[in-house]
Amino acid sequence: MVEELVLTEIQFIGLLLIAVIVSITVKYIRLPYTIALVLLGAFTGFMGFNPIQLSEELILFIFLPALLFEGAINIDFDKLKENLDLILLLAVIGLTASILIVGYALNILTGLPLIYALLFGAMIMPTDPVSVLALFKKLGVSRELSVLVEGESLFNDGTGIVLFSVILTLIENQNSQFNLGQTIIDFFFVVLGGLIIGLITGYAIYSILKRLDDHLIEVVLTGILAYGTFIICESIHVSGVIGVVAAGLLIGNRGTLFAMSPTTRIAIADSWELTAFMVNSLIFLLIGIQIPMQEIYSHLELIIYSIGVVLLARTLTVYPLTHLLNQKKKNKIPLSWMHIINLGGIHGSIPVALLLSLSGISYLSELSFMVFGTVLFSLVFQGLAIEPLVKKLNLAVKHPKIEIYKNLITKKIGVQRGLKELETMREDREIPQGVYNKLKDEYTILLNNLAKKIDELITEYPQIELNQTDYAKKRMLLAEKSSIQESIRKGIIGSDEASQIIQDTDAKLDK
Repeated sequence: MVEELVLTEIQFIGLLLIAVIVSITVKYIRLPYTIALVLLGAFTGFMGFNPIQLSEELILFIFLPALLFEGAINIDFDKLKENLDLILLLAVIGLTASILIVGYALNILTGLPLIYALLFGAMIMPTDPVSVLALFKKLGVSRELSVLVEGESLFNDGTGIVLFSVILTLIENQNSQFNLGQTIIDFFFVVLGGLIIGLITGYAIYSILKRLDDHLIEVVLTGILAYGTFIICESIHVSGVIGVVAAGLLIGNRGTLFAMSPTTRIAIADSWELTAFMVNSLIFLLIGIQIPMQEIYSHLELIIYSIGVVLLARTLTVYPLTHLLNQKKKNKIPLSWMHIINLGGIHGSIPVALLLSLSGISYLSELSFMVFGTVLFSLVFQGLAIEPLVKKLNLAVKHPKIEIYKNLITKKIGVQRGLKELETMREDREIPQGVYNKLKDEYTILLNNLAKKIDELITEYPQIELNQTDYAKKRMLLAEKSSIQESIRKGIIGSDEASQIIQDTDAKLDK
């Protein structure tokens, strides 16, 4: 038993180490992090190395609550409300329509029985835009579009899982009579039940947070809230996904405004960001490892049909429903956003989790290849296509000259460091005076030229200076906080005396 635990621990550490190496490497090869993990995982699985088996329980009860809660607490509810009508339309009506399109199309094209084709649709259509949101952040895509994409994903995960359960129940009870009315009632019971439980648990933790001022305890309470809500919901057969999202939205909006100090807000944000990074790293690496690369070719036709139908279903729901809603909206969704919403509907961890929950049903082998093949295509090809599309549609609002500015600053820092090293070599008499004079003149001219280019760039684009002023202020505040924490560690000042100073610094960082 102990040996198994140690082996599992070593495997997890190994996977995290791989994830860190990939994270560092992708900065140089300009490949999205999650895509690199999936490709590396697929190669690893192809070579026969399969350290940890993904399971339904691992994804749904360990990974999923963390990802849902981290996403929900970071969504601005005011921005969510602006497009809540479209989010719910796509996540409920759109997802249901997509499942029907996928089911009937695959039934006609492949001969797969309709009920199993619908089951595949319910598994595959929930979206997982982790790589898309990371790209949005890097390119400076508007927060409104990010919230729209993430909000739809959070809610359609819940809808998809509920519809999957309904269809699976029909498969398991094919001899019993189908009751549409009862099915609709059950659907709303599961969704509304999850919403109510999430709001109750969220408000309970919110009430406790209001009476506390200890960021460590408050971070732990948010963890209890995320996992506790999911477990409670699932144990009474309502939607754990909807419950966690509701609790996260409450804590992330009302909780951060009225129940947390700046220090707590930063601690919670940092803790959940780290958790999400670790979970995403593991899940995408393990998804890649699970993909049966050796056997995919033998089911290529079925996989191609599946991919084509899934892309078609997404397109046939996103554009018509958004255009329909635009007829009644004052602030209309632009066509460029529709393109991103459509392509950004990437399919990842939820389909794999739902697939792994199946056992002993007919057509399981075909469903497995359809899911893994579609997920691989979606994560890699859709994931790679989204950045060029964002740039082509001019949705990247980050200043176009900021990279040139950063490049010049980096060169300037390097030249300054070189001059310091040259001065050290002269003082230590490592080089002759003539060599020193020659190199100093060269580097001084280079330094002056870089400074001139930087000044010209700032003069032409004043916004760069404003952006960098904010960046510099943040760096200075972080340095202040670090020095105070170092003084506490060395015993120069006590933690009680420093706590107020740290809180003041955190308040400035939080602005």
